[in-house]
Amino acid sequence: MTKSRIVRGAKGVSAVAAGVLLTASVGTAVAAPAPVTSDALEVATPADVAPVAMVQPTLWRDSVALVGNAPAAASLVRPSRGVTARQAQAAALAKFTVFTMNSPDTKDMRGIEPSLYRGAFYNKTSEVKRLCVVERESEGHYDVVSPSGSYFGAYQVSRPLAQGATWMMLKEHKKLMGETAAKKVLAHLRVTPMNKWPRYWQDAAFHTVINWDHTLSGAAHWAGGRWHC
Repeated sequence: MTKSRIVRGAKGVSAVAAGVLLTASVGTAVAAPAPVTSDALEVATPADVAPVAMVQPTLWRDSVALVGNAPAAASLVRPSRGVTARQAQAAALAKFTVFTMNSPDTKDMRGIEPSLYRGAFYNKTSEVKRLCVVERESEGHYDVVSPSGSYFGAYQVSRPLAQGATWMMLKEHKKLMGETAAKKVLAHLRVTPMNKWPRYWQDAAFHTVINWDHTLSGAAHWAGGRWHC
């Protein structure tokens, strides 16, 4: 990668966050055209169970205790372990998506910090390499574009390499975010210059590409520069 002068690009996070909405329900997370926020994580409750004394129960056992021997108690059905496990999984997937797209850490586009990505392709060897590359290529400016307009982001990645990285990251992130969210987010990143990607995704792309076959197998992509890393 080459770099001689930093040209600041658009600062901030990609607008893809507005296209992802994950709601934890009995089943899997569902994507809808609205922002992903922690407020979207809601658990449905039976519509025919009225609150008692204006106290809103948060657990199944609390609901039974509040209703007591009233006729409404008969309408309460204890959720199965399978249902509650799916609810917990959906909430976890939604929480991870919020972290990658909307958290303060991922929106921070300036500074040399430890990698936000710690997934399957992360290791200490490539992290040492990454810290050197990010300092050399962009001095920790995740929103920059090279003077030639050919290289983007903290790691000064070309458009073709960035697009390839989105396909490389898809399989792992289907498990981390859910298939629907992963496809939607990565499809958007595929058509977005990397300097507009959130910090998490730029870090994830670096580790995935450089360790794709084995540790540092992709190091040739960052062989050039002002000094050797």
